[in-house]
Amino acid sequence: MIKDFLRDRRLICLAALFCCVLFSCEKGLGLKVPKQTPLAVFDEAWKVMDEHYALFSIKGVDWQNSREYYRAQVTNDMADKALFSVLSNMLEELKDGHVSLVSPTETFTYEGFHTAFAANFNYASILKNYLKNDAKTIGPLVYKIQDSIGYIYYSSFEDDVNDAQVDGLINELKSTKGIIIDVRGNTGGRSENAETFYKRFITEKKLVKYESVKKGIGHDDFFEPTAYYLSPQGSLYKRPVCLLTNRSCFSTCNDFALYMSALPNVKLVGDQTGGGGGIPQEYMLINGWKLRYTSTITLSPQKAAIENGIAPTVNINITPIEDANGKDPILEKAYQLLR
Repeated sequence: MIKDFLRDRRLICLAALFCCVLFSCEKGLGLKVPKQTPLAVFDEAWKVMDEHYALFSIKGVDWQNSREYYRAQVTNDMADKALFSVLSNMLEELKDGHVSLVSPTETFTYEGFHTAFAANFNYASILKNYLKNDAKTIGPLVYKIQDSIGYIYYSSFEDDVNDAQVDGLINELKSTKGIIIDVRGNTGGRSENAETFYKRFITEKKLVKYESVKKGIGHDDFFEPTAYYLSPQGSLYKRPVCLLTNRSCFSTCNDFALYMSALPNVKLVGDQTGGGGGIPQEYMLINGWKLRYTSTITLSPQKAAIENGIAPTVNINITPIEDANGKDPILEKAYQLLR
């Protein structure tokens, strides 16, 4: 289950969401309230996605064709479990880890962005074979200095980190000749945590991304992209950095990889990130099920969509044999680059 169920980063249209809940969506998203039948629930879910999902141009899914195919499988006498299955199958076609459907008894979330690929990460092996079970912690950050190289593991941006903790860590690592930041397996969380961390690696105000927000119900109806800047803060680290990534680096972690990839002293090592470029929004269907969808498109400073992930500088995978033997060639390559 993706940890950043509703990211705190700049949640847009919150007032509209509350109106949707309070007024049964008739005023919130402009939908008339139908009777609570399986066909009505299906039609509502399809229409919400049709009018408010932001990534149709990127996903390349024929949504009208999906409606015809899956609606033919719905009858008004079908059980909730069967209806949930049909809707989940339709939503799965979008291959979007921010899309989910939650009922009182079931949850659908697309996880193929990482489960379809090699894990390229085994923290137990790192702890045993590389950190030698001798790592320290500051807040959610696990770290160790070895051979004048620092290693930092941040497992989830859902785990809050504050300025004092990050500054304390950077001050401990300031004499190293380079550091490794490991965000493999980090499926996202609060953008504030990623930004607090990132601000220690820049020396001037930086344009880090654009956010493109829908303005109408058409698939391509968007406002002009809004620029997003971050400025340096606290103790700064200016020496070489290797950021370790894999396909589980998703959502806020994907943003963090984007930010770091633009810095001249940073190399991304490992596999491509899992993507998740956009802000999720939630909608309550008439039967009480929660539908979540991507409501924006996140763009790089060059205005390229990052939904499909950030490519590494050095692409390395961990083979099953290497993993079984406790080897991590991604981590070893980072140490080699920094030495």
